[in-house]
Amino acid sequence: MVERRRTVRAIARIEVFDKGARRERVPLYVSGNVSSGGIFLITQEPFAPGTNLKISFTLPGDDQPIESMGQVVWLRDERTAPERQPGMGVQFMAIAREDQERVREFVHSQIEKGNVEQDND
Repeated sequence: MVERRRTVRAIARIEVFDKGARRERVPLYVSGNVSSGGIFLITQEPFAPGTNLKISFTLPGDDQPIESMGQVVWLRDERTAPERQPGMGVQFMAIAREDQERVREFVHSQIEKGNVEQDND
């Protein structure tokens, strides 16, 4: 079992594109939250932990897309957390330093607004 890190995550509804998919211009996921280390993708059909993804998304209030290689590190489903949205936690594995800084700045701006989560999943 992969231990999840305790980090502050901004609650955000962000369209996420799977750059490895045939229909990469159609958003395949909507995020539930984002941190400087990764993103939670809402889905009824998550990939298995260890699956690598190439994703692209644009932060609210920004117009430049962020691309990252990520890896599915944990899952949440209706059986384990019926009161929460199902999906998968994706850790950023390869992200440009300037893009990671933009994510960090976005999360910080959301902290000031109280629009964050801090629990373990």
